Amino acid sequence: MGFRSFAFFLLFALVLTGPVLGQDSVAKRVPLIMIDPGHGGNSVAGSLDERSNSSPNNAKSPSGIFEKDLTLEFSKVLREEIFAVANERGEKLGVVLTREKDVNLDFKTRAAYCNQQGATCVVSIHFNADGVGKSKGSLALISNPKRNPNYEMDEKFGKALAAACSEGVQKLLPSSYSRGTITDGHLHGGLGSNFFFQMARLPQLKNIPKCFLEVEFIDNAEVERAILKGDRIANFRTIARPVAEFLVNHALGER
Repeated sequence: MGFRSFAFFLLFALVLTGPVLGQDSVAKRVPLIMIDPGHGGNSVAGSLDERSNSSPNNAKSPSGIFEKDLTLEFSKVLREEIFAVANERGEKLGVVLTREKDVNLDFKTRAAYCNQQGATCVVSIHFNADGVGKSKGSLALISNPKRNPNYEMDEKFGKALAAACSEGVQKLLPSSYSRGTITDGHLHGGLGSNFFFQMARLPQLKNIPKCFLEVEFIDNAEVERAILKGDRIANFRTIARPVAEFLVNHALGER
């Protein structure tokens, strides 16, 4: 199966299996929320030359839980919560995940999966680390204003998304807080995020908000105890609910 055929098949399968969608949903072009579970697999994907390289994992909790596994778990819970919110409102929308298992896709491929008619936003899910295990908070990473004509839109979206995520985290860890937005100017020697670079080249994604959501700092032992231990899926559901409500509001407002 060729890449274009596979990408369409993936979108078709993911959209139609959502509980709020009927058989004519693709034809009606319902709003789509694009979710990218960050990292995955065991090796780097893509290349530096074409700015498509994606690392398999960046952060790890004190007990050894990998970011790449948490991003996929959280993304699947977030998808469920998005559908739940939409169902409660009697609305139809679609959710596309760029990956469904432990694989690392290069950023060119991830961007291509997101480049769909009806896309209302792209959110790449990540978990943070400061290297010393002392930080807390939820934040959104957006493209630097020097190369981002939609900086104000992304900044507004990212700030609200980080606040929604923080609302959920604070129910489990009251001392956490929203850090708002930061830009990608520090990445790759000032060139910025490879994902943003690839998405900027695609027509369906030019005028929709795009950001990374860093849910929390998982190298902090206090964060790990509050969020990652015990019933992690239930904890993720608590965090994902206000995020889902924000994303549904955004997606339906795009119609």
